[in-house]
Amino acid sequence: MHLHLAVFLALLSFALSAHGQVAKRLEAMKGKSVPNFTLRDLGGRTHSFAQFHGKVVLLNFWSPY
Repeated sequence: MHLHLAVFLALLSFALSAHGQVAKRLEAMKGKSVPNFTLRDLGGRTHSFAQFHGKVVLLNFWSPY
């Protein structure tokens, strides 16, 4: 039982540390522009990131496609 608690606390500590690093990186990027790039959708059409200027964009890089 104590081993499970120790593992949980170690993982929690790691997660909180990683969160702090991500927050610092995001803060450093605030106000900077994303470079333009193009991607192809599942239909084969090419889309430029610039065409979505001012809109919220969600990119799913975890797709098995």
